[in-house]
Amino acid sequence: MARPLGYLPPTPPDTAATDELDDLVAALHESGLLRALTGGVRSYPQLLGTLLDVLDARTVRSVVALTTALRDLDPDQAERLATGLRRAREDAATAVESKAEGPLALFRRMRDPDTRRGISAALAALAAVGGAMRDRP
Repeated sequence: MARPLGYLPPTPPDTAATDELDDLVAALHESGLLRALTGGVRSYPQLLGTLLDVLDARTVRSVVALTTALRDLDPDQAERLATGLRRAREDAATAVESKAEGPLALFRRMRDPDTRRGISAALAALAAVGGAMRDRP
């Protein structure tokens, strides 16, 4: 019985990465972003100096504190809150343009569970902010 050949033909080099890199550079060039990035890199010292003139330690600490608060947001809750804020903006614009409601009509609104839920959420948020303002580091 004959032995199998131990020869494997050479595989061509993988050019997928270089092809993708060429496509990326071409796309950046066509969009004009490559020129903008090149200009930004060339003027890096001036940009950095301007940025450092605007930012101070207090501003950086504030940005870090706010971003840590945003990091803890649940995306589903944030979407529900954003939807509520969009509706609130539309309803407020409509209410401003219409005739003002009297005290009894406003009191009748308290029977609406959505109104009570909104007031409860607003009061809970205000209580949390007030409590955080009382607790000084």
